[in-house]
Amino acid sequence: MKAVYIAGGAIAVIAFLAVGLFIAQGPQPEIIVPAEKLWAIGPLNITNTLLTSWIVLALIVLIAWLCTRSITLMPGSAQNFIEAVFGFLLGQVEEIAGEKNGRKFFMVIATIFIWVIMNNWFGLFPFFNAVGKTEDVNHHIFETIAEQDEAGTPFEDRDKQGAWLMEDSGGMTVAMPRTTAVEFEVEAGDTAGIATDRYIIFLAETFTDFEPHAAEGAEHGAPAKEDVEAAIAALEANPKAPKVHLADASHGEGEAHAGGHHAIPSEALHASVESIEFPGKKLGLVIPFFRGTFSDVNNTLAMGIIAFLCIEFWGFQALGPGYLKKFFNLNGIMSFVGILELLSEFIRVISFCFRLFGNIFAGEVLVLMLTFLMPFLFVDVIYGLELFVGFIQASVFALLTLVFAVGAVEHHGEEEHHDGHEGGEADAHHTPAHQSGAVQAH
Repeated sequence: MKAVYIAGGAIAVIAFLAVGLFIAQGPQPEIIVPAEKLWAIGPLNITNTLLTSWIVLALIVLIAWLCTRSITLMPGSAQNFIEAVFGFLLGQVEEIAGEKNGRKFFMVIATIFIWVIMNNWFGLFPFFNAVGKTEDVNHHIFETIAEQDEAGTPFEDRDKQGAWLMEDSGGMTVAMPRTTAVEFEVEAGDTAGIATDRYIIFLAETFTDFEPHAAEGAEHGAPAKEDVEAAIAALEANPKAPKVHLADASHGEGEAHAGGHHAIPSEALHASVESIEFPGKKLGLVIPFFRGTFSDVNNTLAMGIIAFLCIEFWGFQALGPGYLKKFFNLNGIMSFVGILELLSEFIRVISFCFRLFGNIFAGEVLVLMLTFLMPFLFVDVIYGLELFVGFIQASVFALLTLVFAVGAVEHHGEEEHHDGHEGGEADAHHTPAHQSGAVQAH
């Protein structure tokens, strides 16, 4: 009987993996670092990370309203949950900063923690990086070559453009499992004409069984005329393959056409390509509507700047203009120390920015790669790890902001101590234990 259970479990695991590989396997990921633009409202670009942040903000407001719309002395489960969360956060902040400063810092620190952790966890939903709109990669390649032709200079660097072979959805689409991925490449030093010839051969190799005869020469030099002509013939012979339309003789090279772009020259054909039509599958990518907010370095940089401004504000509030003394001190070696202190204040912004960005972006890439390589297996473990990482990153960002803020106001407390202001009740953050902890953390 034990052997039957073992065999049954093994069959279930194999079936589970088979379903993942043949049904739920994602397309080969195309890793794009900048946030993708969805729409534009005047000069404002609406990116997928910006859209996600707006949705998370609305979700936080909705949860807060639902949990606090009927506050009573005998709280229900929702109110109990909110009070427990904020009571815990307040306790942690006061333990580090003392009661007086803790209550001063609490609103900012709690906001940072809630905002970061909600965005990090929201980014783990399965529809992230999967549902979006189609980007016409052919149009992008065509325009890139046309712009290089207008500039009249060869490509300075090797240029690669990845794409998926996908049906034309005409708008909203989903990244389909097991989608074929291809990559078009232009060599450094290629002119627009050579790049056009490479693109024609690339299309023929991708959509038909065409193979260039002069493959070795095409790798490092211009494609042969015979290969380009044969590639166009192979595309014409296949009804589902792309069709290359050459410009009419009446059109001069570089003139604008109906597609809104300029014809691009072919060096081998001594003619210009006006447009390329895709009657079947097209070269495209899915620009996701939703992407993790902090996988965009612009958002993490904004958070770092906000934390920096809050810390400096609290420092000036506690010490006034005297706060600048720790940066500008003409007392021997202390002047050098002051310069290092000033540099460290600005370096913190970069540290805040790239610590959060690196962890969140790397997590997204890891989830995408494992969804492609081995769905339903390792990716489940990674999701659990990402939940933990999301919490840790929110905690680290909030606690570092708190510790640096304590360091700024503790400097004021130390001056008061040395000036003899020891009378009266000391605040909790003036105790030796808190001073020592602040100095070490700083």
